[in-house]
Amino acid sequence: MRSRGLLFALLASTLGAVAQEAMRGEPIDLPTVLKLAGAQGIDVEIAEAKLREARAAADSSTWALFPTISPGVGYRNHTGQAQSFAGPVSEVGKESVTAGATLFLSLDLGEAVYRRLAAKQTAQAAEHGLAAQRQQTVLQATLAYFDLTKSHHAVALLEDSVKTAKDYHAQLGKAVQLGLAFKGDEIRAFAQVSRLELRLRQAQDQRRADAARLAQLLRLKITEALMPADDRPLPLTVVDGRRKLDELVKGALTRRPELMEAGALHDAAQHQDDAAKYAPLYPTLGAQVFAGGLGGSTSSARRDFANSTDTYVTLSWKLGAGGLFDGARTSGAEARLRQAQLAETKTRDEVVRQVVEAQAHVTYLGQQLKIAEEGVRSAEQGYKLALGRQQFAVGMVLEALQSQQDLIQARLDYAATVGELNKAQFRLKTAAGE
Repeated sequence: MRSRGLLFALLASTLGAVAQEAMRGEPIDLPTVLKLAGAQGIDVEIAEAKLREARAAADSSTWALFPTISPGVGYRNHTGQAQSFAGPVSEVGKESVTAGATLFLSLDLGEAVYRRLAAKQTAQAAEHGLAAQRQQTVLQATLAYFDLTKSHHAVALLEDSVKTAKDYHAQLGKAVQLGLAFKGDEIRAFAQVSRLELRLRQAQDQRRADAARLAQLLRLKITEALMPADDRPLPLTVVDGRRKLDELVKGALTRRPELMEAGALHDAAQHQDDAAKYAPLYPTLGAQVFAGGLGGSTSSARRDFANSTDTYVTLSWKLGAGGLFDGARTSGAEARLRQAQLAETKTRDEVVRQVVEAQAHVTYLGQQLKIAEEGVRSAEQGYKLALGRQQFAVGMVLEALQSQQDLIQARLDYAATVGELNKAQFRLKTAAGE
C-alpha cells in the first residue's frame, strides 16, 4: 500500500510538472499579430502567386502582338525525276543551302487587342484580390488573438476562483471539526470546487486550441503555446462610435478591394464580350519574311551563294466557329458578362450588409459592456457581504457559494464582452475598408 501511495504521489507530481510546463508559452501582442498576419499568411502568399500569374498572362498577351524571329540554316538535296517550270520532266540531281532568319507573324488583330485588354483587367483584379486577402488574413488573425485573450483571461479567473473555493472549503472543514458548521455545507463547498475545476480544465483546453489556431494563421510553430501579452481584458477603441451608418457604407463602397476586384473582373468580361462580337470583323494578318542567302547547283550546295529575300503578306477573315456568324460564342460571352455583373452586385450587397451588421454589433456590445461592468461591481459587493458573515448557518453557506458563482460568472461575462467588442470593432474597420 505504501509503494502504491508513493506511485500515486510521483504520478501526481509528474502531471503537475506537465501542467506547469503547458502553462508556459510565448507571449505575443496585438501589433505583432497584425504585422505577421499581413506578411506571413499562407493565403496571402497564395494570392501573391495568383497575382504574378495574372501579370505574366498580361505580359504574354502583349508579346503576342509582336512577330517571332526564327534564325537557322537549311540544306536541300534532290535526285531523280523533277518537273521544270515549263512542264517537261527530266532526271535531275541538285543541292541547295539557305542561311538566314525568318520573320513570322500571324495575328488575329481583333482577338489580340481584346485579349490584351481583358488580361490587363484580370491582372488588376488579382492585385485587388491580394489586397482583399491580406485584409481578411489580418482580420482572421486579429479575431483569433482576441479569442485567445478571452480564453486566457477565463483560465486566470477560474484559477483564482478555484483557489478561493478551496480556501473556503478548508475553512468549512475546520468549522465542521469544531462542531460549528453542518457537514452538508462542507460537501456543498467541495462540489463547488469540483465544478470550478471542471470549468478550469475546459477553459485550458479552449485556450490551447485558440493558441494553435493563431499560430497556424501566423505560420508560427503550432506546437508552441502562444500567450497574450495583456494581463487583463482591455476594451479597445479603434472606431468612432459617433460615425453615421451612411458615411461608413459610402466609405466601404469606395475603398473595399473586393468591390474593385469585382469591377475589374466585370471589365474583363466586358472586353471578352466585345471580342466575341467585334473581333471577327478584324482581319487576320499573316506575314513572313526570309532574309539571308541561297546557294546551290547540280553539283554543289555552296555554289553561286548570294543574297535572297522572300516576303509574303496575307489578310484573311474567318467564318464559322471562332469567327463571323458564331452565335454560340457570342451567347457564351454574354452569359459570362451577366455572371460578372451579378457577382459585382452580390459583392456590393455583401459589403453593405457587413457594414450594417458590424456597426450595429459595435453599438450593442458597447451597451452590453456597461451592463457587464455593473454586474461585476454588484457581484463583488454581494460576495464581500456574504464572506463578512462569521456564522456558518445553512442559509449563510449557500448564500456565500451562490455569491461566489455570481461573481465568477460576472467576471467571465465581462471578459467575453470585452473580447467580442474588440472583435466587432475590427470587423467594422475591415468592413468599412479602413
